[in-house]
Amino acid sequence: MATNPIGKETKTIGINMSKKMADELERRALSMHISKSNYCKVILQQWLDSGAKLTLSE
Repeated sequence: MATNPIGKETKTIGINMSKKMADELERRALSMHISKSNYCKVILQQWLDSGAKLTLSE
């Protein structure tokens, strides 16, 4: 993570993911007429607000 020079109390993160997943995020963001970044912020905030637990398995 890097400190965002644009605003205080923000950080910029980069995430490597499969092209298929990235394309799907882009498709969904475009359908809502928002940026990929904003779409990711919305869905991550909804998940965090839900309090749902993430189960990781191999």
